[in-house]
Amino acid sequence: MKKTACHVVFLAAALSAGYVFVGYADMPPLLLSPAKIPSCTKAHVCHDLPYGGRQVGAGAAHADVAQTYDLYLPGNVGEIEWTAPFYLFVHGGSWMHGNKSRRVAMFAEMAEQGFIVASMNYVLCNAKRGGMHTFSEMLADIDAMVSQIPYIARAAGISIPRIAIGGNSAGGHLSLLYAYDGANPFVLGLGLRHVVPIACVFSDCGPSDIASPEFIVAVQDWKMRYGTFVDCFRWLCGLSGGLYGLEDVRESVGRLAKHSPITLLNGKCPPTICLYGETGSVKTSGTFKRAKDGQPEPYATLWKLVGSKETPPESVGSDGIVATQNYVTLTNGLAAAGVPFAARLEPYTHCQILSRKPETRTWLYENLRKYLKGNRAK
Repeated sequence: MKKTACHVVFLAAALSAGYVFVGYADMPPLLLSPAKIPSCTKAHVCHDLPYGGRQVGAGAAHADVAQTYDLYLPGNVGEIEWTAPFYLFVHGGSWMHGNKSRRVAMFAEMAEQGFIVASMNYVLCNAKRGGMHTFSEMLADIDAMVSQIPYIARAAGISIPRIAIGGNSAGGHLSLLYAYDGANPFVLGLGLRHVVPIACVFSDCGPSDIASPEFIVAVQDWKMRYGTFVDCFRWLCGLSGGLYGLEDVRESVGRLAKHSPITLLNGKCPPTICLYGETGSVKTSGTFKRAKDGQPEPYATLWKLVGSKETPPESVGSDGIVATQNYVTLTNGLAAAGVPFAARLEPYTHCQILSRKPETRTWLYENLRKYLKGNRAK
């Protein structure tokens, strides 16, 4: 059954379904003027909608860190199914770059298949794109975007009682962290509101354990961007709320563990969809330098450096950037906690699976629908 955007009909139906709007009476109107996507039959899009006050010229030094999002709709306002599934996408880019305009072809495809997709910008750890921001600030932006969703529901004349959230690479890490914080808010202690519950979370090659030596080896071996161990660790220290100078490594690892989704995982976490790649491996006999003037050391020494008591393996599986260990650790943790999950490990490079293997998109959409099937007016 389809609903019009008439506010009286919409409110009555929403209340009868037991759906509660946060601050409904005080909501400023969100005006949607969707434009049809030329290559699509039904899909429409609204670009550059605000979800907060940090806009270019008003607190945002760069468009990529403005509190804006693009909204992909499976039809014009008044033509959208009342129970349309809602997916919030958090882009990747090593927490340093990227924007909401990535993967637009996939969002259009999802809208054609009945999904509503919001793709958001958020603060980045990049001085040229608006400042050296932290994981906590990125999560605060996601929380602000989630708080916008009841406004979207009202404007579109639909019900959005629960959402799916997901992203690729850094966006996968942040999506897992945000979703699991809703089930275990005391680890990060950020006081996030979580206005709309998370029905499921999707990670496309998102790091699940950024404190593990395997993750550090895989990232360190991706030398084109990070250079020495000092360079790499300084960046990770800053993201986790530490100093941008190299601190005590083990102290820093503790903060990285705190910001690892696996640390927040418990039996109350939402169903999780995992898609990871594996294209090769990094031998731990390979060498790195702690600093530019340092002597080469084998990667195996990183285990001792970060305080791990495990014996280093001969090699670390990798998709070219992220260690395969992040897939193994996450799926093992989900199984142990009794959290429903769907998982695939594919022989493709970092975040290339959905584009290079179309059947994985079908698999993703099916799982999103399965876990969002509670989006029904009862």
